[in-house]
Amino acid sequence: MADASLLAWLSSDENPPVRYLTSRDLTRPRPSAATLRKQRQSVLRWPPLQRILELQLPDGGFPDPSRTRTARPTFWALTLMQRCGLDVADEPVARAIAYLSAHHAGKGALSYTTGGSGILPCYAGVVTATLIGLGAYDSDIVQASLSWLVDHQRFDHKATRAGGEETWPYRSPVNFGCWDSVSCYHGVAAAFRAFAAVPATARSSTLRRRLDEAITYLRIHRLYKKSTSERPLFRHMTQSSLIGDYRSDLLDMLQGVADADPSLIGEEWVREAVQEMDALTDDRRVPLVKNYGRALMDPIPLEPVGAASRFLSYQWLHILEVLGAAQARSGVPAPAG
Repeated sequence: MADASLLAWLSSDENPPVRYLTSRDLTRPRPSAATLRKQRQSVLRWPPLQRILELQLPDGGFPDPSRTRTARPTFWALTLMQRCGLDVADEPVARAIAYLSAHHAGKGALSYTTGGSGILPCYAGVVTATLIGLGAYDSDIVQASLSWLVDHQRFDHKATRAGGEETWPYRSPVNFGCWDSVSCYHGVAAAFRAFAAVPATARSSTLRRRLDEAITYLRIHRLYKKSTSERPLFRHMTQSSLIGDYRSDLLDMLQGVADADPSLIGEEWVREAVQEMDALTDDRRVPLVKNYGRALMDPIPLEPVGAASRFLSYQWLHILEVLGAAQARSGVPAPAG
C-alpha cells in the first residue's frame, strides 16, 4: 500500500480527477459506490478540463491550427480525457470517437489524416490504446486498427524477424522508416501498448503471438534503451509527459508491461526498468517534465510543467501495485527502496 502522505496528496480537492482515480484504484478499503459516483461527477466540472472540452467542435473533433486539418488535436484531447477518468459513457468522449470513425478510419485503421497515407503504426497504436482505455474496445475503429497492426506491424531487429506479413500500398511507412531492418521503436512501442491494452481474455491467438513478438523486441532493448549501451533510445524516454503525441516514454512502457503480463516483473530487465523509473521520482512523485500536443492548447491546463504530477504519480503507483502483486505471487524479491 502507498504511503499515507502520498495518498493524501493524490486525494486532494485540488485535482478532482486524480482524487476520483485514487479512490477507485488505490484506496483501501475502497470508498462506497455513492462516494465514487459523487467524486466522478465533480470531474467534468473541473475548470481545467472544462477549458479543454470547450474547444470541441460541433462535429466532435478538436480544432487544428495548421493549414490542413488533421486528427492529432482530437487524439490529444482524448488522451487528456482518459487521464481524467472519462469513458465512452461521457458525451465529449462519445462525440470525439464518432468524429474519428466518420472522418479518420475510412482506409482500414486510424489515420491522422483522412487517407491511407496517414495510417502509421505509432499513431494507430497509441490512439488505439487510449480508445481501449476509454472503454471503446468493441468499437469498429478499435477493432479495425488492431487488425491492421496485427497484419502489418513489424518487430524486426537485425537477425530477429517477426510481425505481420501483409503488404501496404501506401509509402508512408517506408518514407518514415517504420519497417526497416530494425523496426522503428515508436511503432513497436505503440503496437505493444495497443495489444497490451486488450483484455487478456479477449486476445486472439494471433494477437497474443504479436504481443509476444513485441516483448521479444523490447527485451533486446531492455524496454527503452539502445541495444548496445545503457543509454535511453531517446531523451524523452525519461521525461514523463501527459501527452506524448506518437511517442512513448518509460512510464508508458511500464504501463504496457503491467497490462500485457505483470508476471514479466520476474525478469531482470523489467525489474531494472522499474528501479530506473522509480529513481526519476521524488518519493514516488513523478515530475511532469514536458508536454507535446501544445497546438491543442498551450499550456496544457491540467498541471504545470516542472512540478510533481498527480496524474503521473497516480499512474506510477497503480503500475507498482499491479507489478508488486505479481511479484508477490512469483516469490521474486522486490527491488530495494
